[in-house]
Amino acid sequence: MQDIYGYPDIDEVPPVMRDILAKDKAERAARVLTPEEAAAFAAWTRVSAGAETRWPAELSGDDGLLGFEPPALPDSAWILHALYEDPRRPAFADDADDADDDGDDGDDEESSWATRPGPDWQRLRWSELARRTGDPVVEEGAYPDRHQLPSCRSADRRWPDNILWSDEGSLDAETWHQLVDLLIAYSPDGPDTRCLVHFCRNMFYYHVPTVLTGRLGDAHDLSYHPDLMAYSPSNIWPVDRSWVTFTHFDLHGTKVAGPTPLIEALLGHPGLEALRLPWKP
Repeated sequence: MQDIYGYPDIDEVPPVMRDILAKDKAERAARVLTPEEAAAFAAWTRVSAGAETRWPAELSGDDGLLGFEPPALPDSAWILHALYEDPRRPAFADDADDADDDGDDGDDEESSWATRPGPDWQRLRWSELARRTGDPVVEEGAYPDRHQLPSCRSADRRWPDNILWSDEGSLDAETWHQLVDLLIAYSPDGPDTRCLVHFCRNMFYYHVPTVLTGRLGDAHDLSYHPDLMAYSPSNIWPVDRSWVTFTHFDLHGTKVAGPTPLIEALLGHPGLEALRLPWKP
């Protein structure tokens, strides 16, 4: 039976989930991978999560259930996941049947590795939305989460229908590719820099953490990996540990910790929206 790097071994999975895993493995074994999936599969090797996550666990002082949050190394900044707006659409549909039944759930829907939804949708920066509403981009003391920019919501707590809220727990594809290019530019061996990617156990299959190793240049294609299409990594870091990224399972932002030149380049990157959060260094 074909196995995929991302799948855990049966004995790593809680007993109550083993039948589900066995069924999924059988279905995946019968599937023919696309050329992009096959190339991504070949580029990454699964390694021991227990051994390779000791360093980020020590840094964060956390068990990594939702990802390991690093301290500043010695600097850090947060990338805000992309929002999109279609100015042709009404902010709120007149027909109640066109609206979400529960306004609180609209920002919980995740479109894995989200891309620009269509030609009429334009990138909308959090800072522009904050200027419109008078809200802070991120409230003092808070993380970039679903509770930010509250003035955008209607009285029944719905998000506007003409704004696609950012992904929770995963970088969008546009931001991911630009971040990877920036990390390549500030890594010792450029695209050939060896790195590790961690998918937290709350994100990945059957509550089993997964770590893969490969070239940083191949990180662009992780979204094609046949087992990794659901989310961008919780953490990624080079073997020299000079920087580390952190995407919390429940947040709409990704932290990058590393040398100040890298962080300054991140803050000044025209395609990324990033800011320092002094209360979350």
